[in-house]
Amino acid sequence: MINLVVATYSEAEPLINKLSLKKLTNSKNFDIFFNKKYSLIISGIGKINSALSVADIFYRLKQDFNNVWINIGIAGHKICQIGKLLAVNKITDYESEKCFYPFFLKDVNISKENCITFSKPNYNYSNILYDMEASGFFFAANKFSTKELIHSLKIVSDNESLSSQTFNKEEIKELIRANIDEILDFLEIIESTWNNFFLQKNKIEQKIKNDL
Repeated sequence: MINLVVATYSEAEPLINKLSLKKLTNSKNFDIFFNKKYSLIISGIGKINSALSVADIFYRLKQDFNNVWINIGIAGHKICQIGKLLAVNKITDYESEKCFYPFFLKDVNISKENCITFSKPNYNYSNILYDMEASGFFFAANKFSTKELIHSLKIVSDNESLSSQTFNKEEIKELIRANIDEILDFLEIIESTWNNFFLQKNKIEQKIKNDL
């Protein structure tokens, strides 16, 4: 299964519609949407919420280990153009200074950038992404899967010229919609990695059985 972890409904709605996801009716702590291939959970803002949501959807849907986990959301950057989609190649938790390193295959053509996760909004922009979820997401997802299958995609929503304090929910939805085809292309690449991973795993397990 491909799990999408998204902080707010504004960020989630275009994905829910595009992927034809249905709401899980018996979910209590977080809103969960799913079909046979995808699940999406709305975590709420913040790294702790993001981490808790990963664990919640893993156990709620009775998932196997080594599924795909993708965090999708908005982030700030000093100079990047509003609406630019970036893949995070290093995550730093601002408070703990702990770093996480997603592992990318060569087929991923999306531009990559470092990201610092803060516990509260940050408007002191520099040439790096700022968000509030990525470190919590990656910390939790890494308990259930391998780094090749855990990634964060961030869309630049604010910079020095346009603060996040000025945009509304419809503008956030439009940022996601404008990048949704590129996001789905990325998911296909990671799905291919996932399929190859399990194909190889199954071959190894079968060889072990044959040798017994």
